[in-house]
Amino acid sequence: MNFFSNLFTNPAEGFLKISLIIIFINILLLLIAYYYDLIYKKKLLKKMDAYELSLKDLVEEFRSFELLLVEQKKVLDDYKYNFQRTEQEISRLADSHSSDENITTAINLAKEGLNADEISTKTGLPLEEIEPIIKYHGRQS
Repeated sequence: MNFFSNLFTNPAEGFLKISLIIIFINILLLLIAYYYDLIYKKKLLKKMDAYELSLKDLVEEFRSFELLLVEQKKVLDDYKYNFQRTEQEISRLADSHSSDENITTAINLAKEGLNADEISTKTGLPLEEIEPIIKYHGRQS
């Protein structure tokens, strides 16, 4: 109490003491605020480092997925190529089979004595293929 009563006896000296106390408290508060801010920033930096590591891990995972997808694409392209080749072979065999049937039909028709135009109409074979068939398998007159 004595301190407060002395403040009012000499106002200039009291004002100076109060000002110094306020300045000291402000400096103390600023230091405490700086300290807590420093601690908070260190925590944020740790979190940012952890996020950065997580991001690097994600990038690594995406790269590995990309490599897997590229390999899968190559395998699928191989399957596609094999499938197309198989389709071509099936188509060729089907054409060959139908052509063989047409030739057999043309030979039978030639043996029956039909002319080239009639055989071509019934079998769908060109005249160039029918003429040798008639020559070798047609009726001998």
